[in-house]
Amino acid sequence: MKEKGVIVALDVGTGRVGVAASDSLHIIANPVTVIPRDGNEFEAIEKLVKSYNAKAVIVGLPKTLKGDVGPQAEKVLTFVNVLKGHLSDVEIILWDERFTSVIAHKTYKLLGVRSKKERATKDAAEALLILQSYLNYGGRKKKLEN
Repeated sequence: MKEKGVIVALDVGTGRVGVAASDSLHIIANPVTVIPRDGNEFEAIEKLVKSYNAKAVIVGLPKTLKGDVGPQAEKVLTFVNVLKGHLSDVEIILWDERFTSVIAHKTYKLLGVRSKKERATKDAAEALLILQSYLNYGGRKKKLEN
C-alpha cells in the first residue's frame, strides 16, 4: 500500500473482532475498540472504516506454526470474503498474525493486568500488534529500497 492515510486492522475471533488504526503517516498503531460477533459486525466494521476514511484494512490471518492455513485461518478467510462485499472500495490485506495472541497475553501478564480485564481489551491489543508489525514491515521495506 503506497498511499498515505489511516489503515485499520482487524483481529477476527470467534466471539469478537479487535480493531486498531494507524496514524495517517503509517508510523504507529493504536487500539480502537472491540466489536462483538453478534450478526452486526460487518455493518459496524464498515461504519468504522468509513469514519476513519481508511485506505486499507489489514486482517490478521492465524496461520499454523508451519505457516499453513488451518481451521482457524479458514474461518478468517470466510469472514474476509463477506467483508469484501461491505468494503468493496477499500483494499483488504491479509497479514500473518502468528504469535500475536501469545505476545499480547505475555505483555498483559508483565503489566500485571488480570485476566478479566485482559479479556475485555486483548482483541484490540492483538489488532494493534498485527497493524504495528505491518507498519514496521513497510518501514523496513522502504529503507531497503533506498
